Amino acid sequence: MNAEGSATTVASAPWRASVLGRHWHEAVALTLLLVAMAVLALRELGDLSLWRDEVASVVFAKGSLGDLLNLVDRNRDSVGLANMATYYLLLHFWLALGESEAQIRLLSVIFGVASVVPVYFIGRRLAGWMAGALAAGIYVLIPYAIHYSQEARGYSMATLAAGLLTWLVLIGVDRRRAWPWLAYGLVAAVGLYVHFFIGLVVAAHGAWLLATRQVPPLMGALAAVVPILLALVPIPFIISEFGGTQEWIPPLTWELLGRELPALAGSQPLLLAFTVLGAVAIGLNRRDPRIWLLVACVVLPIVGAALVSLIKPIFIGRYLVVVLPHVALLAAAGIMAIHRPVVRVGATAAMAALLLFALPAAYADVRQQDWRGAGAWIAAAAQPGDQIVAAGPGRRSILYYLDRAGHEPLPTSKVGTAIEDDVAQRIWVPIDETAADTSARSRLEQSFGVIQEREFGDSLTVLLMTRSAGGSG
Repeated sequence: MNAEGSATTVASAPWRASVLGRHWHEAVALTLLLVAMAVLALRELGDLSLWRDEVASVVFAKGSLGDLLNLVDRNRDSVGLANMATYYLLLHFWLALGESEAQIRLLSVIFGVASVVPVYFIGRRLAGWMAGALAAGIYVLIPYAIHYSQEARGYSMATLAAGLLTWLVLIGVDRRRAWPWLAYGLVAAVGLYVHFFIGLVVAAHGAWLLATRQVPPLMGALAAVVPILLALVPIPFIISEFGGTQEWIPPLTWELLGRELPALAGSQPLLLAFTVLGAVAIGLNRRDPRIWLLVACVVLPIVGAALVSLIKPIFIGRYLVVVLPHVALLAAAGIMAIHRPVVRVGATAAMAALLLFALPAAYADVRQQDWRGAGAWIAAAAQPGDQIVAAGPGRRSILYYLDRAGHEPLPTSKVGTAIEDDVAQRIWVPIDETAADTSARSRLEQSFGVIQEREFGDSLTVLLMTRSAGGSG
């Protein structure tokens, strides 16, 4: 790319030019990038226990196919919300391979590695194979891209869908045929049930197509719109059923933005670097409409999530992983637009240094909850008649790891029931960082005394309690 936008000729190149088999150096570059992402995503894959949301993924994926395929009137306790229905369905079959932490997370690794491909080919369409390799190389080293390629949730699948959709838009605009738009509609329809934030990416594409007057021909438009509309039909019913189930998300504040956006980028310096390179890409390629497509795919999801959060909080960094392929592409476009080779090399080296310096964040134990260790301790020390007193996700996690340890499931009860029930003399109480669990401990200590207390990470404590003499019953 250059300031005059002369790189637009890349987009009009014959389709046959995109066949890697004609250019061995491109095949080698892409292969090395895929291997690099695989190596980074496989590192320490099974070291940490599943955290509560990952346990929920596994428990939900074990539901019946009928329940998993149901989007409206879905049983949230058994198969979760429809927001990640596609991921749970795939995980349902994947679990046949095994249930170690590494085996479960390997499905996410596959999606994370695959997401490198659309990033490479989008960059290639923008400014040649070197731009594609640079964009993919940046993406491979973004800590969030690695971290959520290791998590047993649908986030790496969402980044893959986001990249594929942008790639298909560029192909559709270039080819003017119906098939890219049909593929777009199908990927978008499925992607909406990988994560609802895919809808913000689709909105960015739609806004760009309208603004640049590159709306596809009638058959192409119908091929894209019909699957998306069909996928959208259940969403109002889903929102009406479960619209109030995310109260744990904090309200939007400047402090929240100042925490989530640097985490999304990888660090505060990386956020600044991505912003500067994005501005360079816009300034030097402002006549190339494809730059504005990337800008829309970064800005609209972030701004859209912020605006919605003014009414209902939904602004969480990991929900915004759909922008990461486009962040990497904008950074690469900014570097490639620099005319002086020495400056371009320096910018590349500086970006690489910042990414490598931030890399340990990809493997940080941000949850600090060793449910695997907690389950093993309870399994080893539990006695007949013991009960578990825990709310929702904590109860689910303990029971899951008790089962993994080969122990029979212990009866569970709520705090009020445990206090009033004279049968349970000993109870196991997992306490995490939530205010609800802290309040539960205070209430339980009025009737039970703590026998043992162990920490399993900084954010998880398990109490073994026995009913106090004269405790209320």
